[in-house]
Amino acid sequence: MLHFKHIGSKTREVTHELATEFSCMPASVTERELDKKRVIYLKSVVLGGTALPFIWARAKVAGTEEYYRVNGHHSSTMLAGLNGEMPKGLVAHIDDYEVATLQDLPLLFRQFDSRKSSRTPADISGAYQMVVPELRNASRVPARKAIEGAAWYEGKIVGINVPAGDDVFSLFNNPKYHDFVHMVDRIYSAKTPEFTAPVLGAMYGTFEKSPTEAETFWTDVSRQGGSHDERHPTTVLDTWLLEAKQQTDKKRKPMEIYRACATAWNAFRNERSLERIGKWDPKKGAPDLE
Repeated sequence: MLHFKHIGSKTREVTHELATEFSCMPASVTERELDKKRVIYLKSVVLGGTALPFIWARAKVAGTEEYYRVNGHHSSTMLAGLNGEMPKGLVAHIDDYEVATLQDLPLLFRQFDSRKSSRTPADISGAYQMVVPELRNASRVPARKAIEGAAWYEGKIVGINVPAGDDVFSLFNNPKYHDFVHMVDRIYSAKTPEFTAPVLGAMYGTFEKSPTEAETFWTDVSRQGGSHDERHPTTVLDTWLLEAKQQTDKKRKPMEIYRACATAWNAFRNERSLERIGKWDPKKGAPDLE
């Protein structure tokens, strides 16, 4: 039994009149409430020049003639409010459906913007990475972690503005990160889940200080320390990171994790043994990387 069927399609140029018509159409009872933040986001996409054709849909129950809007609430509302700001060239693909019963509307509603088929951050990261020839041979997960770590360091430690959200992956286009991406690709693996964003951030900071020593240091950390000496900085840091990852009662703060990495790195650079990471004092922050 078909719960719904497609009965027609048309593609139309978006005008103020069309957007108003669709935004004012009776809504399906399944429709989500209007989210103002989503409307603002969609407006930024349109005015930023990156809007794709809109996918709108309406449905009627078999044996009736009245249509209900089942997709396009936010975009049509946003477009209807643009008035004089409406860019030329916008189009909407409008699909008409017929459902067997009113109870079939939720099933139709679920087919639009399905969570299982939506673009994930990993998908976006891979797309940006693969258009850079120099990075196509790097594994996608380490490459993504590298960019997220570099952005974390520059934003949280250096204090400069970095792209937010999925825009962060545009950093793949900057050649200054390419060698770091390849280094992380050689080190990061499924066996290093303790290498979270602040750890990768510290890794980028140490890479800026000395790429060669940074690779030696972090390779050793990833392999549970660089020697049998329990006081070796890489051994102490690895133990601390693993314990922090396993803790469930007290989750470590990102800056506390970064500070632990910086402490161990500085000891390593100065060829000093390290008894322990020590207690974190938020008022003192993290030491500068040496």
